Amino acid sequence: MSIPVPSTPAAGIPGDPEESRAARLEILIARLVAQQASGRIGYWAALTDERGVSHFAFTTDPACADLSPENAATRTRAVAGFNRAIERYRANLTGIRPAQ
Repeated sequence: MSIPVPSTPAAGIPGDPEESRAARLEILIARLVAQQASGRIGYWAALTDERGVSHFAFTTDPACADLSPENAATRTRAVAGFNRAIERYRANLTGIRPAQ
C-alpha cells in the first residue's frame, strides 16, 4: 500500500528515493502530531437551528462534541482514526528507516 505523500520537492530532502520518502513521512508525521496536540481534529457535527432544522457541518471545534452524544461519538471516532493514521505512518517510516 502506498502512502499519499506530496511529490513536490522540499528543501533539505535528500536525493535518494528511500531517504526522500522517509523525510517526507517525518514531515507528515510531525504535522499530524502537531494537529493532534492542538485537539483540532476534523469531524462531522450535527447542529439544530432555532427552527428545529438539523444541519451537518465538518468542524474542528472540539466544543461541538458537547452539543449531543452523537457529536461526542463522532468526534471520538475521528480522534481514534487520526491516532491510527499516525501510527500507520510511523510503522511505514520504521519499515523504511528502522529505529536506532
